Amino acid sequence: MKKMTKKLLAMLLAVLMVMALFVGCGNSETAAPASGGSGSSGGSESAGSSGSAPAPAASEDEDEDYDDEDIVEINLWGLTLFGTDGMPEVEAAINEISEREIGVHVNITVMDMASYAQQCSLMFSSQESVDIMQTTPIQSAGFSSLTSQKELLPLNDLLPEYAPETNELLGDLVQGTTVDGNIYALTTYRLLNSNCYALMRKDILDDLGLTEKAQNLDNWTDYEAILQAVKDSDYDGGKVAACLANNDNDGTVISVEYAYVGNEDWSQNRGYDTLGDTYKIIAINEDTNTVEDYFESEEYYKMLKLMTDWYKKGLIYKDAATSDEGGDPLIKNGVTFGTVVNSETGVEANRLSTTGYEIVAPMICQEPLSTGSTTKFCWAIPVTAKEPEAAMKFMNLMYTNAEIENLFAWGIEGRDYAVNDQGEAYKLDTNVYNSADFLWGNQFLAYPAEGQGTNFRTEGEAEMKNAPRSKYFGCAVNTDPIANTLTAVYNVIQQYKAGYESGSVPVPDTYEEYLQTDFVKGLQAAGVNDVIDYYQQQLDAWLAEQ
Repeated sequence: MKKMTKKLLAMLLAVLMVMALFVGCGNSETAAPASGGSGSSGGSESAGSSGSAPAPAASEDEDEDYDDEDIVEINLWGLTLFGTDGMPEVEAAINEISEREIGVHVNITVMDMASYAQQCSLMFSSQESVDIMQTTPIQSAGFSSLTSQKELLPLNDLLPEYAPETNELLGDLVQGTTVDGNIYALTTYRLLNSNCYALMRKDILDDLGLTEKAQNLDNWTDYEAILQAVKDSDYDGGKVAACLANNDNDGTVISVEYAYVGNEDWSQNRGYDTLGDTYKIIAINEDTNTVEDYFESEEYYKMLKLMTDWYKKGLIYKDAATSDEGGDPLIKNGVTFGTVVNSETGVEANRLSTTGYEIVAPMICQEPLSTGSTTKFCWAIPVTAKEPEAAMKFMNLMYTNAEIENLFAWGIEGRDYAVNDQGEAYKLDTNVYNSADFLWGNQFLAYPAEGQGTNFRTEGEAEMKNAPRSKYFGCAVNTDPIANTLTAVYNVIQQYKAGYESGSVPVPDTYEEYLQTDFVKGLQAAGVNDVIDYYQQQLDAWLAEQ
């Protein structure tokens, strides 16, 4: 028989207490104390109190409590950049809140990038029950791929009913994750107006007298000179294995999302909108409203040429093409001096938290807040979900509950971190849990890292809300009609991308020769021009409606 809820039990006990009072009018020896004090009555024992004081009638606040058999269990899958140490205690602390507040118990599974992509594919093929999943820049677990394969549930009805606060919080940002009128995911609420930065360890720069030069970098030649100086110094007895490492597990070294960064003069680099494409194929020229193939552009070739040159000079991590780790953990583990990343305002203090080192981070390229910004890291409900309503309730907590956000972002207070008098968090020597605040629901609810300032989060949210947006924001293309072609093109990209972008496979000497490579010919044979044409048609149609 199903266990009765606390509310029902409290109501029953209240009735029994009243009955006991009436009995007491005829026999004072059996009357229970009306105050519900330490004395117990036969009536309270018959309700299962085992000699404890009678339970008071349930209050409005207590209506939120849930019995074990009322708890709904869900499974959440997400990314980790730093391993799984300390997660069991974080999960337990999160469940103390979620079980009490919404009657949901969440089983949290986090994986590194390579494992996540593989396991997500297996999850859908085996129909494994996952109720909440993260969409990522990894294509097989990316927003475009998942929506084109119809692997995500529409959230149109679930969002306003079970997460009204989050619905209000995100506002029109959901346009970026809406395809053909259906909301398929919720972007993490973070500094979406990211830019491209070159991260370098400040302690090494200080020792070599290069800090000021690094802070004022504005071209690749001067950046290369710093990398060469680090290499020549054999810094720290050779413990730092590389000057520049990959920033993901896909061989990417400086080819960041949403930006052309191959120009010598960094002021000539430019960001672009991808219309939500996470295959990294699409780049929009705002001057002409023209869809371009990123991989066939001359600017992309310039970047590859730079990688070939640097790899030959020994400036790039030799395992960049095959590494399962990205930039932050590679810096944290002492493998590399630096990496090139997409990040946000306050990157130096944020990376101090995630790498353990002070960082110098000159900007390489500014990028607009675009549709692609919102689809990079999202939370979604896959079609394998068995408890979509409970999943939506928990997602609402992720976006609105500061305790939940700080548990995900920082871990257990007193074990992993502490908070100073300015309201900034800092890691403790006993720290075992590490994560990144931008991965979870609401980055602006997380404590700022020490050095970011008391008002960093409120100022950051205001900056994000007022950031210039791409003129194509909200144009997320439905790729269902070209899903097979996209898969074919992506398979070609995966065959060549890591080698070229890490420099380990040399690029031809001229752009014209590059256009004749097996890579470019393979893209064309797989139908990349059909993809470009389709996106152009969709963009033209969207522009006509504005």
